[in-house]
Amino acid sequence: MPPTPRNRSAIAFVFAALSAGACSADRSVSPSRVPSTNVEVSAAVGSPGVVVLIGGGAEGNIGQKHAWSYDLYKEIVANGDVTGDGVVTIAILSPYDETLFIPRYFGWIGTTLGTPVVASNIQVATTNAANDPAVNARVGGADAVWVKGGDQGLYYDLWNGTQLETSIRAVIARGGAIGGTSAGAMSLAEYCLCGGQTLESRHVMQDAHTPFLDDASQPGTSGIHADFLGVVRGVFIDSHVTERARLGRLLGVLARANEDAGLDTLLGVGIESHTGIVLRQGVGEVRGAGAVQFVQQSPSTVRRRTAGHPLVYTQLRIDRLTEGWQFDFAHRATVVSRMPTGALPVVYPGPTARNVGALSIDGGRELDRRKFGLVAGYAPDPYSLSPTAASIFVERAIGMPHMGNYENRGTKDETLFRALYDAVGATGVFMFAGGSGVRTAGDPDRIAFEGQSGGMVVELHGATFRGLSRWSSYWSDRSESLHPAAFVGATLHAIGESTRNAMRYDTRVHAVVP
Repeated sequence: MPPTPRNRSAIAFVFAALSAGACSADRSVSPSRVPSTNVEVSAAVGSPGVVVLIGGGAEGNIGQKHAWSYDLYKEIVANGDVTGDGVVTIAILSPYDETLFIPRYFGWIGTTLGTPVVASNIQVATTNAANDPAVNARVGGADAVWVKGGDQGLYYDLWNGTQLETSIRAVIARGGAIGGTSAGAMSLAEYCLCGGQTLESRHVMQDAHTPFLDDASQPGTSGIHADFLGVVRGVFIDSHVTERARLGRLLGVLARANEDAGLDTLLGVGIESHTGIVLRQGVGEVRGAGAVQFVQQSPSTVRRRTAGHPLVYTQLRIDRLTEGWQFDFAHRATVVSRMPTGALPVVYPGPTARNVGALSIDGGRELDRRKFGLVAGYAPDPYSLSPTAASIFVERAIGMPHMGNYENRGTKDETLFRALYDAVGATGVFMFAGGSGVRTAGDPDRIAFEGQSGGMVVELHGATFRGLSRWSSYWSDRSESLHPAAFVGATLHAIGESTRNAMRYDTRVHAVVP
């Protein structure tokens, strides 16, 4: 949705159960409000029975138990009747005039589980409505709260600092369920990108201080707010992350939030559409058709944010998980003691063959993916992985240029990770228009990322396990040949202006080097 006018009339309040510093009327992340570094369901808002976080996408039809959405939405109902009135009451929140599909969907799920359900839309389109006693009686008396998709910036403006927040917290405090999809899921993280701007990966890869990270109403002020619902602490959540190729955007937000809060401990969680997380007692299980990406800094991370220059953010850990994988939010680690059937160890094959010859790769030219040693085919053609026909290329590497192309960015994102599953020792490279990858004949193993846009590199050098989802990707062709891939402990780098930052990528030994 387009940016909306910002409402700055929200009333600051103190919720009795809040721990010190967990909520503030200040709407930007600042070092004076540093949260606990432990990633967990927030003690500040009580302990919900279950948290369900979904990356967006149209739900399956009523009657389809096999649909991706059934196993996620049913957890809200299965949490049960916590008010003791014999019925599971679900308050579905939105500022928009919604259809009756979701109330009926929850009602049908209740029937399948043998549980009486009363689910209803509650439109909260103004701050006055968010403070309305009648509205809050309905929300506060519910067994579960569901926040629909839309514009999290609008939710923040309308609901932040109102009685509605207090009512939602009351449901959580009694062990009720809470969940949301798309903007609704993003709103439940402690660090919410809700400044009313449409931030894209290409913006961050061109300018680490892009104004799209700011609040629309206060240029220069962060659009990342840590004083909203804050159900899951120490976390930023993004949605539609593969569909809209938001990995670069996730890095940009994570870098700014860590920097503004004076931390290096925050966790970025990128949830694909038609996919979600069921979170109980600090452990989340991935369900649905896509992947969830968990990104965090490592002890070796280098983070450089310079106005007017591409983001530099290296040595990040990325766990990309698909259905059945579990992630321990408290310890920030994939649960490898309970892996899905079919999971395999990653056996790193060692250094790549030496490269030969000078090469220049245009980050905005689709066909330059042929300059990498392996070429991944993607929809509308079936998924494939084959050697390049070029005479000079990057050995054992897979590239996806022009990631800002709206028409195929999701397909390319999914395809590159799938190709890395098949070629474990390969380097994966995302590139954007305005940038280039350059190497010289005298030093052909090291690529410099230059120009007005940086590149992102994914490697499995330190990864431990991999897996392949049973689901066909939503970005596959009709043959359903593309399946989302999972990796535990892969490494991610954002590299921009190599000459300026004395930082290149060695594709032979798979490492960032001077």
